[in-house]
Amino acid sequence: MTHDPFDAARRFTGSLVAQVTPFQHDGSIDYGALFELIARQEHHGTAGLFFLGVAGEGATLDDRDFAAFTETVLGADRKIPYFIGCTGTYTGHALERVRIAADHGADGAILTVPANMGPDQKQAARYFLDIADASPIPIGTFNNPARLMTDLDTATLLTILEHPKIVLHKEGSPRTGQIGALLAAHPKVCFLADDSPDQDILTPALSRGAQGIANATGNLLPRELAALSRPWDDFRGMAAFRELHSRLIPLMDFLYGVRSPIGLKSLMNAAGLPAGQLRKPLTLLPEEQTRKGLALLQEYLRICEELAAERNTPAARATPVTSFEKLPRG
Repeated sequence: MTHDPFDAARRFTGSLVAQVTPFQHDGSIDYGALFELIARQEHHGTAGLFFLGVAGEGATLDDRDFAAFTETVLGADRKIPYFIGCTGTYTGHALERVRIAADHGADGAILTVPANMGPDQKQAARYFLDIADASPIPIGTFNNPARLMTDLDTATLLTILEHPKIVLHKEGSPRTGQIGALLAAHPKVCFLADDSPDQDILTPALSRGAQGIANATGNLLPRELAALSRPWDDFRGMAAFRELHSRLIPLMDFLYGVRSPIGLKSLMNAAGLPAGQLRKPLTLLPEEQTRKGLALLQEYLRICEELAAERNTPAARATPVTSFEKLPRG
């Protein structure tokens, strides 16, 4: 049977983790650390990786960086789909990046509108459609009004999502009514909700049929986000989500309490993970603030251990908890 990459992306379900990019002190990419983090994702049940988004600091990569990154990362063996963030400074630039990603074998490209432009609805639709027309690989769209000046409305999105090459949509708008309207229209795309607690859209999106969660939290807790991102096939899925999500909220609030990925990388490093540096002008959190996040992570893991011991059932012992071999014990 011939593999159809467009159909495969359309059928994607589960946790799509927005992978962080480890930088060294001189600003270069630490590929050894990156591949270590990728292996951790594969081991803990992540369904796919999204490189060079906000969490991956994709906006800091120039064209030479981008070409080297895609060649290096996509040239390695992979066990799960790899999507590349290809947003450029304008339509032609984004399309050029899509073609580079395609040349190196990306499973798809994910795009937002260009930063600092603020295109209106008609202009934004034309941007996505023009790129999709010329793209050799599946296209994913990301409505991210918190970081950009354009919030794609329902009518615009439904027009965009009719394109046969646009097969995945990541929604970050806090307008839950729009999420309901989009999913009620049954677009032929994989619909994923963004995990930022500022939007707080996971429950309404999954309850209406979203196929998973596009998230940055999975960089720290991949097993938990893999479990949290399962589509709700029945009430048991909803109940499992509610219990796990309630335990994760304090950590998610910390991670998103400052500009992403500052809190995320700071806490990952403190937990013994090679998240590396941020590219300037961004800097890691002060040690005192990072310790607060570390205490939240340690408390979360302690609660998980207590619940497993208290319930002492196979289901409780099977509760997804990410392992941290180098985590300092509180």
